[in-house]
Amino acid sequence: MQMATSTRKDMDTSLPEIVGHLNLLLGEDLGADEDDDVRELFRKGYRLLDLQNRPTAETPSFGAFIYLRDAADVTRRLLWIYTQRHGLGAP
Repeated sequence: MQMATSTRKDMDTSLPEIVGHLNLLLGEDLGADEDDDVRELFRKGYRLLDLQNRPTAETPSFGAFIYLRDAADVTRRLLWIYTQRHGLGAP
């Protein structure tokens, strides 16, 4: 998704899917107890899931885009850790 070509409707449509994937990955045992980097990703992920930090109808499009970018980045990183820990190929 690119800011210049995405509408707010596109962003609002993508939000539940990205947040859903992030929520699923945060429910997995990815080694946050032993790995500081994973623990930091969990902190960022939980911060993004907090309803107070999610975009609302009043949030400017740029703010919604930044939120989606950050949520997708944390989700992608956690997915990579998940694939490595479970011996799966890259998604």
